[in-house]
Amino acid sequence: MDRRQKQVVSISLITAFALIGDSMLYIVLPVYWKEIGLSTIWEVGLLLSINRFIRIPLAPVVWWLYRYIPMKTGVLIAILIASVTTILYGVSGFWLLLICRCAWGLAWTLLRMSGMRVLAEMDESSQGHLTGLYNGLYRLGSLFGMLCGGIFASLIGFQSMTLVFGLLTLMGCIFYVSLDEIEKREDIQVYHGIKQKWFTRDVVKVLITGMLIALIIQGLFASTLSHVIEAKIDQDELTLFGFVIGASALSGVIQALRWGWEPFLAPRTGKWFDRLVMKERMLCWMFLSFGGLSFLGVMLKVSGWFLLMLLLIQLLATVVTTFTDTLAFQKASAQTDKNRFLASYSFVQDMGAALGPLCGYTLIQFFGTNSVFWLMLVISLMLVSMWGRGGQQVSSSAA
Repeated sequence: MDRRQKQVVSISLITAFALIGDSMLYIVLPVYWKEIGLSTIWEVGLLLSINRFIRIPLAPVVWWLYRYIPMKTGVLIAILIASVTTILYGVSGFWLLLICRCAWGLAWTLLRMSGMRVLAEMDESSQGHLTGLYNGLYRLGSLFGMLCGGIFASLIGFQSMTLVFGLLTLMGCIFYVSLDEIEKREDIQVYHGIKQKWFTRDVVKVLITGMLIALIIQGLFASTLSHVIEAKIDQDELTLFGFVIGASALSGVIQALRWGWEPFLAPRTGKWFDRLVMKERMLCWMFLSFGGLSFLGVMLKVSGWFLLMLLLIQLLATVVTTFTDTLAFQKASAQTDKNRFLASYSFVQDMGAALGPLCGYTLIQFFGTNSVFWLMLVISLMLVSMWGRGGQQVSSSAA
């Protein structure tokens, strides 16, 4: 493992350990909410979503902060916040938990911008591979937190489990030691130079793409999947291969599968993207395929074919996320003030992820379940149109 790959692995695993407590909460809080002093179920929804909304105004704040403090300091602060908030999840009280979730939003923003900055410093010829490696490894924290959270809570209790997971988060310090600092470059003339090239067409196109992909994958699809499955089978359970499976369980398995294969699939996808000559044309094909699968989602009832379609959407989600993130990091590499571009990319992604559930359930309320897939189709066609009109071929610097 060379030095560049070691840096990506270090920030990925630090982020993975930090994510354990957050991901655990999505599985455990809907079950143990009364035990920790919540009075109504809507408080659960607010606690699980507030960290996303708080990240929207935090992105420019963290960009400003990283102009004055070293990146490693921000990472260490994020590790400590993640550990403390995970432990405090076991303490009763809605307002304390709300503060903890907002604090976790800050920790995630610090970690996410640090990871993006590390990737932006890498050679363009290997950015796709390293982006896939980063995305795949840090999601192992989500996989562990969701799969093990419920088991640990049942075995040792919710409060004890949050203490264990909070201490486990501190293991990220092992990888923090091997993380190199990124030099800050503060030059007024350089800053004026970036202001002149900031709102170019290519930059805006990457930012819009990042927001729309986050909206349909992280927000819309992930948040509505269990509801869509339940609505399409018109009952609470589905018989599959002789087993009775609930809609929420089936949704959890489908989403967990993606986090399970990403450490293996995403790096290979990124390496393939590095070798491509006509990257924009391949993006168009990916968006078109995503739109085609969304159209099938409207047509199909829940069956083996419908489940295969959902798995293919998850597969494409891995590919498209890796592709768009790689393009963003390559665009950041061309900027002299990388933090500014990365803060903007993080901002639009958080905006999309936060708007996704809101758009999805609003459409379901007024137009029915299939409107989710129609929106995914419309956005996919918009992305095809936007990248297809570029007329430019982004050449890789790889041999």
